[in-house]
Amino acid sequence: MPVSSYAETTDAEESTNGHTPINAENTQETKAPWDWSNRQSRLVIGCFVSMILAVAWVAFSQLVQNAMVSPSFRAPFTLTYFFMVCPILLFPAYLCIARLVRSEPTMDVIRECIHVYKGSEEFHRLPFLWKSLLFCFISSLTVYTYMRALQKLNASDCTALFAANHSFVYLLSWIVLFEKFIAMRIFAMIFSITGIVLFAYVDGFGSPVMFGVVMGVASSAGAAVYGVMYKKFIGDATSAQAVFFLSLIGLLSLLLLWPLWLLLYLLGAEEINWGDVPWAMLIPSGFLTVVYWCMKECAVQLTYQFFIGLGLVLAIPICSVADTVWKVKGFPGMKIAALVLITIGVILILLPENWHDFICKHVRTKQRDSEQQTIGNSTTLRGRLSRTSYM
Repeated sequence: MPVSSYAETTDAEESTNGHTPINAENTQETKAPWDWSNRQSRLVIGCFVSMILAVAWVAFSQLVQNAMVSPSFRAPFTLTYFFMVCPILLFPAYLCIARLVRSEPTMDVIRECIHVYKGSEEFHRLPFLWKSLLFCFISSLTVYTYMRALQKLNASDCTALFAANHSFVYLLSWIVLFEKFIAMRIFAMIFSITGIVLFAYVDGFGSPVMFGVVMGVASSAGAAVYGVMYKKFIGDATSAQAVFFLSLIGLLSLLLLWPLWLLLYLLGAEEINWGDVPWAMLIPSGFLTVVYWCMKECAVQLTYQFFIGLGLVLAIPICSVADTVWKVKGFPGMKIAALVLITIGVILILLPENWHDFICKHVRTKQRDSEQQTIGNSTTLRGRLSRTSYM
């Protein structure tokens, strides 16, 4: 389950930092008539993708947490290994579909995919290998820390902490990629960090649950590093390249992580009773992993980046409802405030940089129209009165 948090697109409607300007249609109108059906389809697809991502993430988190409840199966690294390997068959499946549906030659698709990393047009083995290994290491560490967080915290808390990675992505992008400074997103980061501190305060500094908060923040930071690396080394990837990248990470995980898993198992760090392994929860979780990352990586060609990030935002309230209804978990006022602050912070990060200008422009336009209508009505009334007095 590689944590590829942000395959940023740079469509004609999108700005350089991966966000879609709200007034992109105004620019498009100066060049050619606006295709309203295409814009509406991207919005509809975006809403659909957001809901799928939210439901898949909530179901995945709940199932994994239920699987680790049993004392006979407490193996976070085993789960990490399993979820990292799950996407390995995506690229072979894509090759079969491309061959049957579009009659694309297999070698042409492979040649396109091996240039997944930005840079020279020629394929160089050493840079390709070390970049892939770096992605594999960071994604494995991110997934492992999220598994550890699920052992200590509610699934809704873990989801909220992981969603805060959007704020970290902006901060790292500003420092590493020299993206544009936007003051509003600094406030968003403050909201997110305040929410994280409130989580730690509610559970108590130094308490065993505090370890879960640290693991949740670590997974969020890992996802942010992964996302910035993705923007730097890959950038805009086609669907074939995205699927190839996921399968590549899965293959490297299969080949490289098993010695570490075997060592942890022999040392007793991974508690597994093979007769009581909850396959009924692990297999659906693996399927949800594949669905989530396929939608996240491939949907960037069909909709706006905002809707892909919105999936985790919607997952926070859905997961909170699931914890309350099915697990009867309580939510103190401070924890609710933390959830709300993180949600607001993530939404402010995801919004396009000119969203406030768009709102102010429309408010001023409505005020101007209202004033003109009022002046027109008063002029008409004076005209009627003057005609009446003349008569």
